[in-house]
Amino acid sequence: MTVVEPNAAPMTADGDGTMPALPGDAAMVEDDAMTRSGADTVADPGAAAGNGGGGVGTAVEDWLAGQTPTGARIPITPIPIPDRPVLPVRMRQVSGCYRSPAGGFQLELRVDVDGRRPLKKLSGDYFSASGATLGYFGSWTVDGVTTSVSNGALVAVGTARCTWPTTYTVARVTIPRRTVFQAPAPATIQWCTPSGAVGATYVCAPAGTAMRVVELEQDVEAGVTPFASYDTGSLTSGGPARTLTAATAYGEAGIQVLDTGGTTTLATAAGHVWNNASLHGAMTAHFSRWQERAQFKVWLLHAQRHELGTGLRGIMFDQQGLQRQGCASFYQVIQAGTPQNLREQLYVAVHELGHCFNLFHSFHKSFMTPPLPNRPGSLSWMNYPQNYNPGGGAPSGAAAFWGAFPFQFDDLELAHLRHGFRDNVIMGGTPFGSGAALEMPAQPPDPVSDTSGLRLRLRTSPARPVLGTPVVLELELTVDRGQLVHPAELLHPKYGIVQVTISRPKGDTVVHRPPVLHCAEPELVAARPGQVLPASAYIGYDAAVGQVFEDPGTYRIRATYTAPDGSVVVSDSAMVRVWGAGGAEDGAVAELLLGDEVGMAMTLLGSDAPSLATGMESLQEIAEEHGDHPDAVYARLALGINAARPYTAVAPDGSVAVRDRDLDRADALLQPAIDASRGRDGLDDLTLLQVMGYLARSHAAEGDRHGARELRRDAGRLAADKQLPDAALTVLDEGEDG
Repeated sequence: MTVVEPNAAPMTADGDGTMPALPGDAAMVEDDAMTRSGADTVADPGAAAGNGGGGVGTAVEDWLAGQTPTGARIPITPIPIPDRPVLPVRMRQVSGCYRSPAGGFQLELRVDVDGRRPLKKLSGDYFSASGATLGYFGSWTVDGVTTSVSNGALVAVGTARCTWPTTYTVARVTIPRRTVFQAPAPATIQWCTPSGAVGATYVCAPAGTAMRVVELEQDVEAGVTPFASYDTGSLTSGGPARTLTAATAYGEAGIQVLDTGGTTTLATAAGHVWNNASLHGAMTAHFSRWQERAQFKVWLLHAQRHELGTGLRGIMFDQQGLQRQGCASFYQVIQAGTPQNLREQLYVAVHELGHCFNLFHSFHKSFMTPPLPNRPGSLSWMNYPQNYNPGGGAPSGAAAFWGAFPFQFDDLELAHLRHGFRDNVIMGGTPFGSGAALEMPAQPPDPVSDTSGLRLRLRTSPARPVLGTPVVLELELTVDRGQLVHPAELLHPKYGIVQVTISRPKGDTVVHRPPVLHCAEPELVAARPGQVLPASAYIGYDAAVGQVFEDPGTYRIRATYTAPDGSVVVSDSAMVRVWGAGGAEDGAVAELLLGDEVGMAMTLLGSDAPSLATGMESLQEIAEEHGDHPDAVYARLALGINAARPYTAVAPDGSVAVRDRDLDRADALLQPAIDASRGRDGLDDLTLLQVMGYLARSHAAEGDRHGARELRRDAGRLAADKQLPDAALTVLDEGEDG
């Protein structure tokens, strides 16, 4: 008989590794209780519990010990019987991880019924054994269990959700109670159907008190003192005072973080500034434990500064394919060892690693897959302190958050970390936001009422894209009455304050996942009545689905903006029709632009990373071989911006090689793109100003102040001719000199 799913009624053939009948318990020889799935164990849970010290319970442990590589017995320390009454002996908690022997299926079982913040849940992952290898099969979770103590054993019963079809959904876990002076007992789980038909049974040895274990590899940039620890009693806060590291913060959540050691210092020069392309390349080149598979391993870079400025605190890297592998924190304004800075260093590290575990911001839970209500009042690592708003007139904002923050995840996030299906949690598993303590939401609903005084408008550029054309979303936030809002640059979806959904002609809806998630602590701006805040964003490439606009047809786009007071402003729909290729050249350019590496290269506006070399070669081919095609402007944009900035390549030993700006190449690529965009064609207006501002700053950085001033003046004249809002000119003010 072949077992096709691990919970099913087990095999009965002799010689298949089935657990032998246990002495002294006639019930154990019943066929339904003596069989198992694959080579995993079988035992009646109630009988296996015994009294925790002999009989059938001992027989289970004898069998289990014989399956271990060493054949060592699990020691049982007898409790001495005193001559006079003594105080009760404290019992060992049973929550933690348990693992069955590797057979047809191996089960990793998680029990969460006592100890720190028990959630009254069970969960597990199955691995199918083949020779000396194990492959992931599926996961299950019991969302709520009923517990009792019977014959000296804890019994937990509940109905499971599974990632595969099965009728065996009722789980019964039995764990003999032990004192703190005794070794932990094994856990026995028996499956059955709701009608009572018996399925497989597994005996699982204790594997530690942590629900999951993850390896953390950390590197540090030269000149940065990486975060070590913070005493939560240093400043007023909620919860007990204790000393926390990033690892112990996750340890309190039931996740053991193992620092792999061997921290490497990246030998950058003083004043070095990171950009997304260099950071992405550093991660793919320098994360020594990275592999082309899902694994509980993650990379954290402690860096000094990013070109996006002091407001950016951290980045979680994301990309098509394996995602959520690594992150970076930036110390530019939190380097000093004051209590406030140490507190924020801890917060940033835990927060960014939380994204790698597939946790969304507290105020964006509605955009997860499946969606949950937003929780702006959550006192969680995943909230923004400045966004904290418990409602009901209670104090809100950063001061209120820090004063009440207990330095922990909220219960739903805790459930995800401990009991989320493996692929939804593990680095390199499902795309960011899918299964994140949380199926694809529909377009955002129209609000019943909206008195926010804010309006969000959308349009796409170009107006008539053909297949392969990079689609840019132009947003405008209009303020009808004066109030605090986020600055225009933070309306880009990569900051998470604006969320975009796209209904595609194939019938699905994409919640746009920017390939790099930025976590910033912005200063809000006081907008005057009638002020318009513009932003533009390339949305053609998505971390979850790759190329978004990959088919001809009509696409419907909506967006939501989460205001500082928690208001969710929903835009009208923007409709864009993608036309099919009109000829051989259209088809050739479309084929080049629709590659995944091109999508990531467009997102990063170019890169020297070897992992994106094919994408950059495709863009170069468009610029050289199809220079007159309308879409060549986008190839020149990515190639030119990449040439206009330095690129930091990181070697495995931590040494760095910085490729300097090539302004001659940048000018040769970007000036034709600028000229092609002066009218109605080419780049959208805001992107055009951003390109001119970036190129001006690059010239200024190389000492060419005259060239920088001329570019800014030209951009100012263009903005006036196009009647762009004043806020659009902020992209020209940055780095102004002389």
